[in-house]
Amino acid sequence: MNKKYLPFAFFVLVAGCGGDGDRQTLLSPVEPQSGEPITGPASLIYSYPADGQRNVSPISDLVLRFNAPVNLNSVETNVELSGPNGSLAFSARAVDNGRSIVLEPNTNLELGTDYEIVFASAVESADGRLIHNPMSTANAQPGIQFTTRGGFSGVKALDTTSPAFEIANIIPRANTPFQPSDLSAFRLELTQPVDPQWEDLGGQIRLLDANGNVVPSEVLVKDRRITLDPCTTGNPSTCGSPEDKLLPGGNYTLSISNLPSITGERLTAQELFSARASEPTAVQFQNATNPALLAGNATSKLNGQAINGVILNSVLQGVTDQSTSLGGLFTELAFAPSFGADEALPLRIPRGSRLTGSSLPVRVNGTVAIIDQQTGELQQTGDINVVMVSDATGYLLPNPYTQDQNAPRHVRLFMDVAMNTEAAQPNASLSQDLLHVELVGIALVEDGILTIDAIGIVEPNLLGQEVTNSTIAFQIQADTSVDTQLQALETRLFDNSGPRLVSWLPGDDETFPGNRDQMQRPGDPVILNFDEPLLPSTVEAGVVLLKNNGEVVETRIQADGTTVSVNPLGGLEHGVPYTVLVTSDLTDLAGNGSSSLALNFELPDLGGSDVPVVSPIPLTTYPGYPCVTTDVNFEQRTHGQCLDAAPDGPRGQVLPISPMPADRPIVVVFSQSMDPNTVRLGETFKVHKLSETGEPTEEVSGRLEFSNQRIRFFPDRPWEDSFYRYQLVSRDGPCEGEEAICSELGMPFKADLLVDPSSVGGPNLDIVFRGSEPTASVYTPLRNLPVRDTNSNYVVDCDTLAGTDCLEPFNHELVPGDSSEFAPSANSAKLLVRGSSASVLGAPVPANVGCTPGTTCPENKFIYQTFALNTDVVGPVTPEPATGPEVDVILYPTQLAATSASVFLAALGEQATGTTILRMKYQEPSEDNPFGFLKGQIFEDEKGETRFRTVAPLTLDAPNLSLPAAQLLNHDLYSKDIELHLEGPITFFDDGRMQVSLISQKAVDLDVNVDLRIPLLSDLPLLGDLVDIINGLGAGAGNIVSSLACFIDPNCDEPAVAEGPVIIPLQIPEGGVNLNFISFPIKQVPETHRLDP
Repeated sequence: MNKKYLPFAFFVLVAGCGGDGDRQTLLSPVEPQSGEPITGPASLIYSYPADGQRNVSPISDLVLRFNAPVNLNSVETNVELSGPNGSLAFSARAVDNGRSIVLEPNTNLELGTDYEIVFASAVESADGRLIHNPMSTANAQPGIQFTTRGGFSGVKALDTTSPAFEIANIIPRANTPFQPSDLSAFRLELTQPVDPQWEDLGGQIRLLDANGNVVPSEVLVKDRRITLDPCTTGNPSTCGSPEDKLLPGGNYTLSISNLPSITGERLTAQELFSARASEPTAVQFQNATNPALLAGNATSKLNGQAINGVILNSVLQGVTDQSTSLGGLFTELAFAPSFGADEALPLRIPRGSRLTGSSLPVRVNGTVAIIDQQTGELQQTGDINVVMVSDATGYLLPNPYTQDQNAPRHVRLFMDVAMNTEAAQPNASLSQDLLHVELVGIALVEDGILTIDAIGIVEPNLLGQEVTNSTIAFQIQADTSVDTQLQALETRLFDNSGPRLVSWLPGDDETFPGNRDQMQRPGDPVILNFDEPLLPSTVEAGVVLLKNNGEVVETRIQADGTTVSVNPLGGLEHGVPYTVLVTSDLTDLAGNGSSSLALNFELPDLGGSDVPVVSPIPLTTYPGYPCVTTDVNFEQRTHGQCLDAAPDGPRGQVLPISPMPADRPIVVVFSQSMDPNTVRLGETFKVHKLSETGEPTEEVSGRLEFSNQRIRFFPDRPWEDSFYRYQLVSRDGPCEGEEAICSELGMPFKADLLVDPSSVGGPNLDIVFRGSEPTASVYTPLRNLPVRDTNSNYVVDCDTLAGTDCLEPFNHELVPGDSSEFAPSANSAKLLVRGSSASVLGAPVPANVGCTPGTTCPENKFIYQTFALNTDVVGPVTPEPATGPEVDVILYPTQLAATSASVFLAALGEQATGTTILRMKYQEPSEDNPFGFLKGQIFEDEKGETRFRTVAPLTLDAPNLSLPAAQLLNHDLYSKDIELHLEGPITFFDDGRMQVSLISQKAVDLDVNVDLRIPLLSDLPLLGDLVDIINGLGAGAGNIVSSLACFIDPNCDEPAVAEGPVIIPLQIPEGGVNLNFISFPIKQVPETHRLDP
């Protein structure tokens, strides 16, 4: 026999023959049919969560397994689930003929809370035996105690489990059931989330040997979770192998120094331990059970779920179909006779171990198809890979609930995994590390087959927007025969190929939908999506960002699963050529290098000092409406009206005070990049809690996250059912110092756009909202990209609108079948004059958009928008429409700015609107929509394509409308009502982002009414032209001609002015509005997670 397999052979012999006295064997003999005793005391033999388990998901069902069938009614009557506020109601169901009982709490458990399950009275087995309140060896307290995890919201009180930043738990840890060994990787649970920039901020996480030398280790950090995985071989391909061990009996120090939390605290701590010897170890091959090969027994005996089946529960994807995960695992076990009968036996599964799940179709909310842009077919995930990114460590334990030697042993397995998919789009949407996934199970041997059944929960973040969940009933089996094990070891496959780039953001110019770097903005990271997990310690050396053909850029780089996110300090710059260099220094977990890549991109140029500079505007404010308003009425819960320049105004809609779910941040998105030095909590960004009558009662503490064009404020405590106000400080005139929130170009933001779009800065922006209950809907912010007005100054920076060789070139496609007309490009609208005629002083006058009447200028008929939109994906429309399933989406009303439109009237010349502002209106409140938010629906059309539709009531304002050839007395372009019926396809990029392209479905008529005065001496040729035009109208215009002739007759006694109305009948034609929304990048690397004053 090959010598290297002797430890395993010896282990099998020991396991098969049992052990002596106080030394333990792997598994004891069991009853051959069920694996559990029939006679003797009835008892609890398993629970999920395990007694003393931490970080339990609040959506967990609870499982109790007994060694005999039990009476379900007895469980419902005698078992109590309680938390700090008393007992919790639950329903119960029986599994495996009553041997397992699943308790389903009627509501989700609270975050970061201690719970216990107790048998208030004895549970009765089906044959009448009594099972008393369990007493486990995990602690000295009767019953089953467990603690739920903290949240992932960013809200301090929800995400932290203690006011102090400290270590809550370590696995393994000295003087606990889970003893450190030379096989160990170390998993630390902290009480507060770690700042993702912890290394840049001076934090250190190290393992030191007895001489103070650093032990080479991979360090994984995410939220409150840290994993430190030592590798002593010096070769990544052998990390986790039997050669990779700490010094048996060696003394070590787990050292944390100056580690910053995201709340601003610092942690310094040390943990001393001695590594217990595991030699000689045995490597055992285990297979994830394929349920397709089982005859009528494809469900877990623990909770009744399909074994090794993964079903993801979410709003965005609904309840997915089932993916079955299969694969082989090589588990290294410590030498059983070296451990006492009451001790946990260590085991290890090496990093790089992989389970592969079957492909799933991708649908919105589980019902509406998503189309693969490459194939035109229903998007599939392809194989779903779950790869261990560190050594999984675990333990085989004596049963903690009973001393019966026939009871199954318990298995606890702690692992860090990366999820990714074979297909590019779902790969980018799902790829991530999931740290500290814990499986709790039981192990039995029957007919030489070791079977482990376990339960665990994974909670991946989908699209960077929603924390989803899946409960997994895991089962693996191992044929313990020597021949089978030797054959598995001899045919074991190793990873010999490097990581391959699947997609990246922004992407190549040819990648759908094309020219994606024109949609990139400062604050957006560059994201590289690979086909397998990466070794985090190789990322900084293997990915380099260059600008201007060779200058190395200082960056922040984050690895997460199969992705690398790169953001330069200060954000990407406009008009600068960048290259991302990927070298072979970037490796996978086995040390295989990537192919060399050079990825080029460039954000659109903004023009610098050669173009007009205006104040940035808040495109969206969540919650609330991004305008300065009249007084708030707290009793009626209204926010007043947006200030405007309308005569006797304002004229706009009275806005409601918006609700704010308790666990969401305030979010403000600007039209330009902002200066982080001017955004200071408590000074230029203030948040207060208010009384019921609006007086400030306290300043709300929290943290500001800054990302160039976006600010987010996370409160320290959830929003309560109270009024709050947040204030953004601005000023009149250019910025001086840092007393207002300003752009990088030194301009204060502007929130009174309706008063005068051309002025600089303006009043502070105060937004009042009211806290509300958390919602299950998913917040999905969108931006309107690409845009022609890239610098957001509300003018097209070209000599002519038709210019193609300029800063913001014309880029429209021709209307199909009409070579003389252009269709609107993304985020533009087309304007025409109905009948090519306007009315001046009661007489019809030729009119044209963009150029003088009688000439053609198809390129000049468009306005270009600067826009963003907040939405919530709610869930299925109920009842389901007859045309098929639909998904409801809430649209939060906001306002947008657009470039000027020019209408040319014969004799009067150009009439320019100036910057135009469109405001989305709220609907009439209803029982199911009490705030009147707009609604839209995602649906599948007859071709099987994903589409979106909505009806948007809007108002149009043009406060700076001008008539160069006459004196403007008044106009009605204030809160002018229009309504857009919008519909279009939803598509997904291979970088995971979503695009919603909407085209107006109906023509919209818009009459502009202007009162003007033409003085006698102001422009005699103008009057002459006007008389000539009206003379051409025939007899019906005689009176008008006589009246106008008076102005050029010096002997006429009539007033020396002509006053009257001009009516311009405009139209947005069917298909004349094109709105293109893009979701934010899935991975975010903010400039800072905590912007201190």
